[in-house]
Amino acid sequence: MRAVIYARYSSDMQSESSVEDQVRQCRERAVRDGHEIVTVYSDYAISGSSLGNRPGMLSLMAAAKDGRFDLVIAEALDRLSRDQEDTAAIFKRLKHADVEIVTLSEGEINELHVGLKGTMNALFLKDLAIKTRRGQRGRVELGRIPGGNSYGYKIVRRLLEDGTASTGEREIAPDQAAIVKRIFQEYAGGMAPRAIASRFNAEGIKGPRGGYWNASSINGSRLRRNGILNNELYLGRITFNRQRFIKDPETGKRTSRLNPEHEWVKKDVAALQIIDLETWAAAQAIRRRYSSQHGNKRQTTKRLLTGLVKCGTCGGSMTLVNRNRYYCAAKRERGTCESNAGVTAAELEERVLTGLNEILFGNEELIDAFVAEFKAEAARIRKQRGALERQSSKDLNRVNASIQRCIAFITGGDGDPGLVRDELRLLEERKRNLERSMTLINEDRTIEVHPNIAELYRKKVTELRGLLTDEAHRSQASDIIRSMITRIEVKAGEVRTKANVVLVGALAQIMAFTQNKTTATPGQDSGRFLMVAGTNNRRYLHLDFARL
Repeated sequence: MRAVIYARYSSDMQSESSVEDQVRQCRERAVRDGHEIVTVYSDYAISGSSLGNRPGMLSLMAAAKDGRFDLVIAEALDRLSRDQEDTAAIFKRLKHADVEIVTLSEGEINELHVGLKGTMNALFLKDLAIKTRRGQRGRVELGRIPGGNSYGYKIVRRLLEDGTASTGEREIAPDQAAIVKRIFQEYAGGMAPRAIASRFNAEGIKGPRGGYWNASSINGSRLRRNGILNNELYLGRITFNRQRFIKDPETGKRTSRLNPEHEWVKKDVAALQIIDLETWAAAQAIRRRYSSQHGNKRQTTKRLLTGLVKCGTCGGSMTLVNRNRYYCAAKRERGTCESNAGVTAAELEERVLTGLNEILFGNEELIDAFVAEFKAEAARIRKQRGALERQSSKDLNRVNASIQRCIAFITGGDGDPGLVRDELRLLEERKRNLERSMTLINEDRTIEVHPNIAELYRKKVTELRGLLTDEAHRSQASDIIRSMITRIEVKAGEVRTKANVVLVGALAQIMAFTQNKTTATPGQDSGRFLMVAGTNNRRYLHLDFARL
């Protein structure tokens, strides 16, 4: 049988060499049973509790769907997944593709294994989480830190009597502690976090992660008690069990949820205190005064162009302020940029959509040029495929002839068949590869151009803008537009309130195709809308047209 091997190790449980060990044992099993190893799939340092973030397993299932192998060999069922739902999903999909699963521990996998082992693996994960938290709680009671390190402290490593290394021990880092004291003093003195961050960056003081300081690193969230101004460890108080982490079953990503305050565990450790009670109280009083201000609330609104808007001065991201206007984040959070340019989200979206509608729909020359180029590209692909198909057919005929000569040599008794056995095996493998290649060529048929493609295209462009207001199709329409934009640069314009907008990407190239025409919102003096061609070539332009 055509077999593949799957191996995985999770960073908290095993070493990287575990994958090689698993593969070696699975390969020995395949050789013993006479299977042909097609390929090896693996996931390194990835937990088995989620399927969505495991590229090796996802590739394996995609290959199974294409019929590239007949058997999966793994060390144990928990290597495939520890999650009950994912284990059942993997088994169901592979079974539908007529692919069997064999593990070194359980043998051939069936529904009984999936039910029992899936339950056992889920219980193992739950038990592991309980033991982990129990160990962390024990460290807190000893006055040690159960998690990562905080700015202002350094990790202490020493050997214990049993030969193991100590965990959770911290001591104050004098240089960083001085910065922490300065933050609290300046904040209590009336300086805003953005001004503090800007001053630190101007002085060349490294932030907690070794880069620039951000206002958010200082401000944090009062609700989640993160950020320097909320960290009670500076009072010499360890706070444990503030939040718990769970994995989203849809995305596989960890999300945090706050625990009720009565479940928090606190431990005073005087040796870790950096900030005195008076300074702490003064800072918290100011935070309570401004905590209800609208500008301090986290921005969660996602607009059509969120993540694509960049500052034309520093190249950094521009973020929404008060949910309706883009400004340079480096300017606001770090003070490292001098740009004061801003643009409302509604105005920016209107410029992009107006340009898309006016230029793509209103330019007959562009649509005709696209249709001609699309037909030429389709013809080129068809010709290339025909040449490849003819060459593969010739190669296959030669391989079949060679196989027949080898068989005739063996059956004719002209010599020792062992002399041609290896050659025959290679020819058979070459034949299988050519047959698979021929199958893929036949399946990959060239797109035929519809005779009314120009009219169909006009209809699609006209409908696109309307789809953005339709909740059922908004996501799909947004994805189409966003796929054509690499970034949108915003710079200060000649008029202070009117920013210049530079569009970079495939959509910009489409617009540049019509002589870099400038557009503006009808009836408004909204400044120039600059169309700048991106780095993509014309073929990518055609693919974007096809997606529309």
